[in-house]
Amino acid sequence: MKPFRTVVTPEKSPFLISHRDKLVSIGSCFSENIGKKFGEYKFNINVNPFGQQYNPHSIAAAIERLLEPVLYTEKDLVYHDELYHSFDHHGSFSRSTVTETLQVINENLLQASEDLKNATVLFLTFGTSHVFELKNESLPEGVKEWGNVKGTRLVSNCHKLSGNHFVKLLLSPEEIFLTLGGTLNKLSTVYPQLKIVLTVSPVRYFAFGHHENTVSKAHLFSAIHELKERDIAYFYFPAYELVMDDLRDYRFFAEDMLHPNYQATDYVWQKLCDAMLEPKTILLMRDMDELLLAARHKPRNPTSEAHKKFVRKNLEKLAKLEKEFALVFDEERKSLEKFL
Repeated sequence: MKPFRTVVTPEKSPFLISHRDKLVSIGSCFSENIGKKFGEYKFNINVNPFGQQYNPHSIAAAIERLLEPVLYTEKDLVYHDELYHSFDHHGSFSRSTVTETLQVINENLLQASEDLKNATVLFLTFGTSHVFELKNESLPEGVKEWGNVKGTRLVSNCHKLSGNHFVKLLLSPEEIFLTLGGTLNKLSTVYPQLKIVLTVSPVRYFAFGHHENTVSKAHLFSAIHELKERDIAYFYFPAYELVMDDLRDYRFFAEDMLHPNYQATDYVWQKLCDAMLEPKTILLMRDMDELLLAARHKPRNPTSEAHKKFVRKNLEKLAKLEKEFALVFDEERKSLEKFL
């Protein structure tokens, strides 16, 4: 009997990931959620060095900047609502002083540039084809002139500036293809060892309406398909299809009915593991599950001998995994040792 749902089975990746790999993940909040999963299981991963980014133009620009890491300066910042912002970065990088803002931006830039140089797998997750172009005629009162503005420029984040200062545009499939194709080809030339994974975020963006969201996603899919047709090497992982076609139920969404909830994200993560991880790595992660759960455990009687025995047993497991697989469990060790 057929199951009462559409089951999506991702294609098996032509390359398999293990803890020996160095990973970089750039893109939307969904990219960040999957990146955190890798981090929890002690993979070497750099997640969103520019913060969450959604459109292909901004993601491609971020990669270009990582390939040639020119440091940001005060001219690259704008001042708004008592914070300094970069139009290339998420608001999580904004600070109250120029020095603090540039420090966090440039530290992440240099670290991510080095991580990309040594990376074996790059994950890119696209959320929308919509972009915002900063008008060149004026900037809001109290906002410093943006040194990089020459004519107009597409921004990664508007930082809650008035919409009057931007023009909303929809990138065509051809524009996305040209932007991504050029960047991915350059990546392959500079770092031939790098494997590229493309995904489309299952998060729907209804700020511009249901129809525009559908058109926006369609442009992403069309451009990604064209990349494959033009022999640009990448692996496509169907995160969007797993949520929208396989799960297809509002019980798998957060309260806003737009973002996948923990259960949905975990389902996609399990599918990704099946498609992209080495079998031995999956077995190792199952061993790690018990240890990670033990580190988060809140004992009813933390001073009991039984709990201390439990702690010592898991510290032994932790030390064994660290030695055998060159993993680091500093946070988990700290959580366990406080009960001894």
